[in-house]
Amino acid sequence: MHHQLNNSEFYLRPKEVARLIANAGSARNRLIVGILAYTGIRRAEVRCLHCGDIDRSAKRIHIRNGKGGKYRIVFLPRPLFQLLDAYQYSTSCGPLFPGREGPYLSLRTVNNIVAAAGRRAGISNPNPRYPNVNPHLLRHSVARNWKNEQGSMESLQKLLGHASIRTTFDLYGTQSIDDVQENYERMVAKLVEQDERGGGQYG
Repeated sequence: MHHQLNNSEFYLRPKEVARLIANAGSARNRLIVGILAYTGIRRAEVRCLHCGDIDRSAKRIHIRNGKGGKYRIVFLPRPLFQLLDAYQYSTSCGPLFPGREGPYLSLRTVNNIVAAAGRRAGISNPNPRYPNVNPHLLRHSVARNWKNEQGSMESLQKLLGHASIRTTFDLYGTQSIDDVQENYERMVAKLVEQDERGGGQYG
């Protein structure tokens, strides 16, 4: 029996994310895809990063141009340190990813970098509405994988830069029917186990 898919079910698993980064091409492009994939920041935020926004000692990235002009902090996982080293940037420089026709890369360029990585990795967007892997899918995948690991929704709100935790719950608090069944089977196993130890009180 098939159930209707909803948007919350379309995301990349951690192994697919790693494969996507590995196939992004240049050191710069691997770093761009890696930041998007491991921090969940928006494409407009990654393009506006400055070298000074990377705090390696504290393992943090400062997002100074977030949506609505808001500031927040996200964190540097170990794979990003390797990508930063490969990129060989200088902390005293200006934009981390300078553009050819302006101070920053265009949003279209960021889209193209992610889509090209998907093609080389043989990974398509699991949402049939979109032909290519895109930056929002990576942001969405961070959130879905976070939720799968029972991460704090309040922490996720802060990482994604949502003004309200209600937004986070509305987008990522919903469960697919597969999630519900998995939770049910895990919980009912405990209930049945307790019942059997109690001598079959339902019989």
